[in-house]
Amino acid sequence: MRWVAVVLVALGAASGADTLRIEKPDRVGRRIENEHFIADLSRRVIQDKEEDSGSLRALTYKKFGVTLLRTRNRMHWAPNLQRAGAPGYKGIGTWHPVQEFREGRQGDTYTHRREGYLADYPEVKIEAEYRFFAGVPYFLFWSRMTVERTLVVTLLRNNEMTMDQFFTHLAWPGRDGRRRLTTFDERQPLLEKEPIAADAPWLAFLNLDRGYGYGFVMLDYKATRSAHAATGISDGADNGKYWSRQIIIREPTQLGPGDHFEERSAYVLFGCAKDDPLGEFFQWQKQILSKYGGAGKQQGSL
Repeated sequence: MRWVAVVLVALGAASGADTLRIEKPDRVGRRIENEHFIADLSRRVIQDKEEDSGSLRALTYKKFGVTLLRTRNRMHWAPNLQRAGAPGYKGIGTWHPVQEFREGRQGDTYTHRREGYLADYPEVKIEAEYRFFAGVPYFLFWSRMTVERTLVVTLLRNNEMTMDQFFTHLAWPGRDGRRRLTTFDERQPLLEKEPIAADAPWLAFLNLDRGYGYGFVMLDYKATRSAHAATGISDGADNGKYWSRQIIIREPTQLGPGDHFEERSAYVLFGCAKDDPLGEFFQWQKQILSKYGGAGKQQGSL
């Protein structure tokens, strides 16, 4: 399968007090470090299979000395999809090989972009782009799935982060706009009564004992087809936890040329005090929306 690697801009040192350091351990994988975190996008070999996907596999929050990850999978696990009759789903977490890759740097911003097709899904073009910055505890991600040939799917997701047992609580906006905050054990009755909307503007996982959190700020979401769409909070093996936007789930849905599914989010590390667990998160949310949330600030536009 053809692949192309293009370096757009030389990766020089960033200006200012903080720097953005880029390591290149392999063709697509990178390690990106600023004063707040280390993001590991590097390759790995798992069950004797190479995984050169370039997706986030671990995120170290330097202030708290914790590395968020999912032992069984990559941490960033979507977009992904499953055709009707297939035994399982495929997505960017196990994308190998990545056909087209390019990266670039302008000042204190590093861009990491991939394009191509999953091996089992030649009908759907995948585009995915990270943007990392010096001096802030967040990064941006944009993806688009564009259907080029008809297929029927029973599952399609994006905005999925899966992690081991690092968190005690989760928080999200209710449909009335009020904030919900509860433990993972107590969440189920609340979510059965009122599922989290697919276009929820934010969501966060928190560890109130250790004082750190990780969440997303939604900047854009588009889907031309959906079935039972919602933001899911799921349990994984070994008590792992993950969130995902479930755009199509359970119901066989035909997709045709021109159908597309797009997301744009900021992923945020933050400190959470017990007396104000979301205060710092919403300070960052305000900054993110001011910088990247308006018209004309679309990430990934071509």
